[in-house]
Amino acid sequence: MAEFGWAFIDCDETSGGGQAAGPTGSLQFLTGSNATSGSSNLTFLTSSNTLNLTGTLNVSGTINANEINIDVENRTVVNIEVSGSTKFGDTIDDVHQFTGSLRVTGGVSFNYYTVEAADHPYSILTTDYILGVSSSNYVSLTLPAANAVPKGTIYIIKDEWGGFNTGSGGGRPAVDLIAVSASGTDLIDGNGNYEIKDGNNAAISLYSNGSNGWFVF
Repeated sequence: MAEFGWAFIDCDETSGGGQAAGPTGSLQFLTGSNATSGSSNLTFLTSSNTLNLTGTLNVSGTINANEINIDVENRTVVNIEVSGSTKFGDTIDDVHQFTGSLRVTGGVSFNYYTVEAADHPYSILTTDYILGVSSSNYVSLTLPAANAVPKGTIYIIKDEWGGFNTGSGGGRPAVDLIAVSASGTDLIDGNGNYEIKDGNNAAISLYSNGSNGWFVF
């Protein structure tokens, strides 16, 4: 069997070649010939499995994600295609503005509130839209100031109780009604208030001019 002795190999130290650099968690990128480094602008946190990027991300391919949270003030969108449910906003005072036409395929629902006897008198909220009055007693409603809502704001007020009783039987007594009042010096079609008292299940729709008045249409 052959016998082997020992060998001594003398290598010169090479400085900077292939040595990782940068802050802890930073992803490495090529900075020169046989040299890499990292930046605090691109880090991966193993404790939370989070990749953090500070700066601009340009993607020429497809991004697949289970959830995207966007927090921006301005953005330009050419085309968005999604499948499944989406949600915009998380509080009732969030405002979503669209410039252009809105086309909806499917059903649309609006904020609805039932006004009962215990709510009298009721101050209509800026977030209300449809108000169904379900009470056999007199009910007064007060509109918000016309300048406190955007011009074109609409409210629909509906008598859900039924007919007004002028004799025996059910329904709201003839002396009772639904009174809708404006706030401050605002007017409703030139008057300070509007009464719903004609016919069964009557209703009115009003819009604000955004300044000093409400109008029935």
